[in-house]
This record gives sequence, C-alpha cells and structure tokens, in this order.
Amino acid sequence: MTGCFALAGTVALLTFPLARAAVPQVKVLIGKSLKDVFIHGTDLRQQLPAQKVERTFAGQQTVNFNCRVKAGLALPSRSILVASVSSPTGLVGWESRRYRGELHLIAGAHAAERGCDLVNLVPMETYISSLLAKEMRADWPIEALKAQAVAARSYALAKMGTGIPRADQALPWHLESSEKNQVSGSFFDTTSQTDTAALSTAGEILFDQAGRPVEGFFHSKCGGRTLRPDQVWSGHVEGYRGVDCPFCHKHGRRDWTQTMDKHRFTALLGRVLPNPGRLRADAVTLVPDRRGQAELRVYDGNQAHVVRKAGLRGLLGRVEIPSNHYRVVDLGARVRIEGAGYGHGVGMCQMGALELARRGYGYREILQHYFPDLQVRRAW
Repeated sequence: MTGCFALAGTVALLTFPLARAAVPQVKVLIGKSLKDVFIHGTDLRQQLPAQKVERTFAGQQTVNFNCRVKAGLALPSRSILVASVSSPTGLVGWESRRYRGELHLIAGAHAAERGCDLVNLVPMETYISSLLAKEMRADWPIEALKAQAVAARSYALAKMGTGIPRADQALPWHLESSEKNQVSGSFFDTTSQTDTAALSTAGEILFDQAGRPVEGFFHSKCGGRTLRPDQVWSGHVEGYRGVDCPFCHKHGRRDWTQTMDKHRFTALLGRVLPNPGRLRADAVTLVPDRRGQAELRVYDGNQAHVVRKAGLRGLLGRVEIPSNHYRVVDLGARVRIEGAGYGHGVGMCQMGALELARRGYGYREILQHYFPDLQVRRAW
C-alpha cells in the first residue's frame, strides 16, 4: 500500500452461521402518486389480494391499473395492497425499466394526491447490486464498491427496523429509491462488477461494540473531515465519530464559495435558532468561524446564539450550500460562505473510499477508517 496517511487496524470480520437468518426481502418505493400504471413482462402473474383473485397472462403482456379516484370518494384509512405482479422469468417491467422480484401496487392513506404508489419487493443482495451503480459507479474499484455495499446494506437493514426504530413504521415500504434514503436502480443498472461486490460481501453489515446493528451513512465528499450524525441531525448513533479524510481532495472540485446579502442570511438564522425569532442584520455579529465546526456562533446585540450549520444548509438547499463542511465570513453588508465537499458529511466519504481503493486498501480497511468504532459482521 502507498500513501502518507496511515490507516490504523483492520475491520474484524466475525461470521455467524449462514443459517442464522434468511436473506431479507426489501420493499423499495420506486413510484409515487401514479394515476395510470402499466406493468409489462412475460407470462405475468397478477394477484389481487382484496378480491382473492389470481390471474396469469401468457406470453409478452402488459397489464394496466387505473389509480384515478373520483373526487369526493373517501380514501381508506390505511394503505392497501391492490395488486402484486411477478413473472417466472424473474423480471417485471415498468416504464422503460425492468425489475427483479415483484411489483406491488399500493393505495390508501400513504398514496398522496389520490394515486397509487409502486413498490419493488426484491432480495437484499439484488437491491444492493442495483444500488452500487447509482450511489457510486459500476466501474469504480471493486474494494470501493464492496465498502459501499456494506454501508448501504447496513442502512437498508436499519430502515427495515432491525435494531433502530423508525418513526414511519406504518409505511408499506422500507426505503425510497431517492436521495431521501438511497438511490437504487433496475436490472439494467447492474453489472458483473456490482453483482460481485454485493455477493462477495453478502450479509455483512456494521455492528457496534455491543453487537447491535448500526445504520451505515455515506456521502459524496466530506471535504477533509467527516461529521457525527448528531452534528447534522437529531439523535446520537452509537459508534460514530468524526475522522480526518485527506483522500477526497483529489477528486472533483476541492472548494466552493457563495456570497449572500446579510439581511437574507440573518433572516435564515432566525428561522434555525433553538427558539426561532427575528434578527436584525445591523445588530448581528458573527463569531470567527472555521470549517471543522458543526455550529455557528452569533450575537444579536449582547445575546449569544448557537446555530447548527446543517440547519442552515437544510433551508438553503444543496445548490447554495453543497455540504455541511463550511465557514461563514462576515463582510459587512454581505456574508461569504466558504466550504469544501458535497453531501451531509456523515459516515463514509465515497470519494475518499475511491482514492483508498485506488491506493490498494481493501474494503474492510476503508470501512475501518470511516467507522473506527464499528465492526463488520455477517448477519446471514
């Protein structure tokens, strides 16, 4: 291995018997509030649970579901599985994409705007393979893809309710295929490389020292140092701490800068105070700041306030503040926001993982760097 930055130790791989648990089936939301749904495939099998009806359609067929609910008609108080569609070929199509597993049509309380939601029920490792091509790139080094597989699998399993409670347990899916959770793909997004990364790490997830599964966070580029979950969101996640990452600087733009009218900036500050209130731009003083700090200290006259930088980014969005690794400089009538990196900054830095893999580090060493207090263990 080469490089001037030392990685301490390696992740211990502790295995359980393979019979410990079956491979989980993941429910992934792939379509929201759909009015008309056309599902296509070969020898389709359609199940309508409410009517206790099962139908088969020989050959290449398309089945249509009309999810348009007449105005004034009350929606059911809970989500309902309207239909399940599968194929003995293992592939079912929606729009231009084909999915492994089954497609479930959901209607009811969680189907906004009186449409249907579409959910893909798929084995975990198939889901992970399709995700790798979206959250990373299929042609990245295999060790970077393996590290991503373990982190994404840990996140998915946590969202399925294993060890970490969720506020949205009532939802008829586990994850959205979006930046809200993780972006996954379809059959055509997988490659032999992504399949290898998923299957060679099958069942491996992150555990804390007490043997509890831990949510695996990741982001595009930390900009030099990662953050803890409690520095960005509410709540503590066991086993996380910030680590230095000099590896990602070689990939993409290193720094970014934004300027903003101070009146607008102080109005935003007022919205993210612990006790939201109105601030006067001419009375606000910004305490000298640095990028590594998760909080910004300001004075409104003689009154001191502490503002979470992640809260400001949440209001302004990723375009104006691309990452949580930034500092704010008071220019008088304006403020300058100077930052580095892209994303929330928690957990594994993907660009850092890319660089480490190119230097010859294995996926367990990569994970050890970004999750130094966690272990990789096999759950199934």
